[in-house]
Amino acid sequence: MQINVPNSQIIDIRLASEWHETGIIEGSKLITYEMASGKINPLFVMKVAQNFSKDDKIVLICHSGIRSRAAVDLLRANGFKDVSDVPGGIYNYTRLGAKLIKYDG
Repeated sequence: MQINVPNSQIIDIRLASEWHETGIIEGSKLITYEMASGKINPLFVMKVAQNFSKDDKIVLICHSGIRSRAAVDLLRANGFKDVSDVPGGIYNYTRLGAKLIKYDG
């Protein structure tokens, strides 16, 4: 199974501890949205902007879909035009048979 958004850039916005726990989607960019303290990473939008154009198709994924929905709104408010998320997050993605690769970062 793959994320079915042609020509999209996938950003995994989970914490590094979550990447270690479950693995990551091969080829995804890893940019944490919410820090362990529960506060939004103040560098999130800047890091996305450093790696992607505001015209790129971007798909966000988190654990269950809650953080990714909030991050979609934040990126849209900052001028990113084509941003969506994976409903149900990595939990649903793997439940439907997707394979992840080990995170060694």
